[in-house]
Amino acid sequence: MHYRVMKKILFIIVLLALTKFISGQEQLSSPATDGNVTFQVTTVSDGGTYSPRHVFAIWIKDAQGNFVISRKVMANNRKQHLVKWVANSGNNVVDAITGSTINSHTSHTISWDCRNTLGQIVPDGTYQVWVEYTSRNSASNGIAGPFTSVSFTKGELPQNITIPDENYFKNMSLVFEPIGVFINSEVDPKHSINIHPNPFSNEITLEINLEADSFANIGLYDLNGIRIDEIFDGYTTQKTLEILWKASDQSIQLKTGTYYIRFNINGKITGKKIVYID
Repeated sequence: MHYRVMKKILFIIVLLALTKFISGQEQLSSPATDGNVTFQVTTVSDGGTYSPRHVFAIWIKDAQGNFVISRKVMANNRKQHLVKWVANSGNNVVDAITGSTINSHTSHTISWDCRNTLGQIVPDGTYQVWVEYTSRNSASNGIAGPFTSVSFTKGELPQNITIPDENYFKNMSLVFEPIGVFINSEVDPKHSINIHPNPFSNEITLEINLEADSFANIGLYDLNGIRIDEIFDGYTTQKTLEILWKASDQSIQLKTGTYYIRFNINGKITGKKIVYID
């Protein structure tokens, strides 16, 4: 009898351990759909002390409120007054557009390639785009300037969200496209992309022909989908955007092989393959 009881206890222990292992494996293999987010917003003055001058930030949080990445921080030496952003990000501006205090209220467009500050694709789930600005010395009293957030679900289904206007944030929209880095789709016929030389050994030139003022986000990725570099992010008024990219300028040593460049031009996505020869 004692032997049978011990066998049952041992069986239960093994079963529980196996269940825990399988559960852990499921957590490790959580889906991580590749994709791209384009978010737009126009700010409106709240009549603050230094209005219309203001500092400004857009960043990403996950469903638990954890900081993921900053996308735009216009503040330079006055970042401390973006109290919401500072509290969440710890002043992290890796891969963000950065600049000085903004002199007037205007529209902003940001792109996010669904990766964290390490260049890794984040798991599927709910994410939030946060926006904050202030025309006051908010760090002096801890009172934040106007802020808002928009939630969306990152997964296999696309999302196109039009957000109702708020007092200080207008014309907001969010588009999520679940696409792969390794796409080879047709670019907007109004634009053309030339990459040369390809293959390349150190320097490669990107030429993007644009019809008018455009927003562009350009990133370089390896075959595992890890972002190597964010090559360009922002608005351009140039009819031909020409960028010289050098492998020797990167902190990571490229290995001989195939890479992909992903272009987001005014919300339209396309990818191009390049080959690096050491």
